[in-house]
Amino acid sequence: MKQRVKYILVLMSVCTLCLLLFQFYWSYQAFQSASKTFKSDINEALQAAVDNEMERRQDEIVEKYKGWLADTNLVVIKCHIDSLSGLTVFSISDKAPSYGVADNDKVEFAIGYQEFDEKSATMTLRKKKYFIDRFVDTKIRENLKDGYTTYYTRRLGEKIEEWFKEVKLDEARLQQLYAEELRERGIHTKHSLAFKNKEVANAESFSYATRKFQFGFRKPFDEVRAYFPDPNKTLLLRMKWVLLSSLVLMAVTIFCFAYTVLTILRQKKLTELKNDFVNNMTHELRTPVATIGIAAEAIQEFNLSKTSADEYLTIIRQQSGRLSHLIDGILKNLAFEQDQLELSPRPMPLQQLAQQAILQHRPQLDVAGAAVKFDFPAQAVPVKVDELHLLNVLSNLIENALKYSRGTMVLQLSCREENGRAILALKDNGIGIPAAMQSKVFEKFFRVPSGNTHNTKGYGLGLSYAKTIIERHGGSITLQSRVQEGTTFLISLPVYQHEPAPGTVA
Repeated sequence: MKQRVKYILVLMSVCTLCLLLFQFYWSYQAFQSASKTFKSDINEALQAAVDNEMERRQDEIVEKYKGWLADTNLVVIKCHIDSLSGLTVFSISDKAPSYGVADNDKVEFAIGYQEFDEKSATMTLRKKKYFIDRFVDTKIRENLKDGYTTYYTRRLGEKIEEWFKEVKLDEARLQQLYAEELRERGIHTKHSLAFKNKEVANAESFSYATRKFQFGFRKPFDEVRAYFPDPNKTLLLRMKWVLLSSLVLMAVTIFCFAYTVLTILRQKKLTELKNDFVNNMTHELRTPVATIGIAAEAIQEFNLSKTSADEYLTIIRQQSGRLSHLIDGILKNLAFEQDQLELSPRPMPLQQLAQQAILQHRPQLDVAGAAVKFDFPAQAVPVKVDELHLLNVLSNLIENALKYSRGTMVLQLSCREENGRAILALKDNGIGIPAAMQSKVFEKFFRVPSGNTHNTKGYGLGLSYAKTIIERHGGSITLQSRVQEGTTFLISLPVYQHEPAPGTVA
């Protein structure tokens, strides 16, 4: 049995450990995966925000450029039909030449579009709009994308230079765009953007940075990067429910394992205690049975005088009474264990119960030369209890005091009422109970080790029975003990409140 229990515990420990390691590994892998995803997301979000901002700025300058081309006070757009290809060719020139440039030295640029359907040299509003849209959406956007500026005319070049000088990057808008991109990816942690080589504000609170992203329409491009607090803290917040559920699962697993181990050990201990109980009971039963058998054989086989026969019959009656007492104790605990025990409580003073218990044990106390002392208040302390079972509880405590007494026994009984509770204390000057054993004395079949198992009579049922009876009455029983200084049992019961008699109708 012991070897099997050992194997089961080892196997359970290995399985539980493997389960915990697997759960820990899964949590670690989930954390690492979330870390990679987080770092990827914040970089992708910044790239998307920069691209979005650049598209907006490009749209702004494109609209500006279309306005400059449409301004007849700034540039002149002409067209003619190419004699060789038959295509419509457009040209751009400044309306007024710049200082130092002759009128016949205008800067021109020509471009033709095969798909244009109007084959005439006359400039119309439709032709002009068509040319402006196609020219800006191809040439200008291509220039902006490549990061350089082409002076298609001197005035247009000056205009775009002025725009680049006056219009700066909208950092607040980029910050807002980045925040929106992060929210779409489920990231709500604080962050800060740093441009070029500028120091980020509150740098001490940010320990992680994205890679650098370039932006702008002219080389060298500007750079931006985002700074975040410790990603591990952020990930822990993002994964708090996953990690918490994992921790709860591991805690439940450990609890179940510990509870199972404790249950197995408790059952193992209970089995050992029951075996000890059976051994003790076998010993206790064998003695009176053997004595009865010897006495009966003597009466039957020997021609005894009436006096001798009466002595043997007295022995038989005593031993049969002992057997009856043992059987009653076993049946009483069996009925109690199966919840078949019925209580019949009635009001009575607690002092009276204690005095009855002492009176029942007066012969044994006198034989032991015990001194009994009472410390009861003058006013009765009423309780509502089952007299028979409470007397059995007190009898068990008095019998224990007699069994484990040393020298001249002194038994002190005191009673008091405290905070609506009736407290009865039984104190002896016996051998006491070691501190390590005090929490176990109320367990079924437990007996404080005393060297020889059968040296002190008992079955380990009395205090377990006493505890359950007291608790069935809504009370509690505790003990205070020190080795070689005696033991005090404290019984606490609810004070009985007299119910007023029902009123009668006159």
